[in-house]
Amino acid sequence: MGKKSSKLNKRKTSAFRSLPWKSIFLTLTLVPIIIGLLLILAWALDMEILESQSEVQVGLFFILLGFALSNALQKRSSLAIGWGVLAIADLVVLTWRSVWAQGVALAIGLIGIIFLGIQFYKQYQQDKMEIKK
Repeated sequence: MGKKSSKLNKRKTSAFRSLPWKSIFLTLTLVPIIIGLLLILAWALDMEILESQSEVQVGLFFILLGFALSNALQKRSSLAIGWGVLAIADLVVLTWRSVWAQGVALAIGLIGIIFLGIQFYKQYQQDKMEIKK
């Protein structure tokens, strides 16, 4: 049994090493996350970077976008869709400030949370089964 798992690990490692562009793009997905964190930090320190008071929402958009891109590159489609839908909901809130748009953004955000919840539950069940073995 140990031989099979070591062979699988070698295959995954060699496949990942054969695609250096993938690791470069995966590293580049950290850029929007860092930008988002810096915008939120600037808001917390009461520094005005953007003319409007939307540093937190723009920062959150960049963070969600980074998560979506990272999961898409790792071929985790459910997580990528979930984070992407949450980013779209944040973009709706940023673009339109009316009450109806916020309701639409809430509905879109709930869809994204459902995608993420389903995927996290599947992963939890899979990890639970591996621990029992």
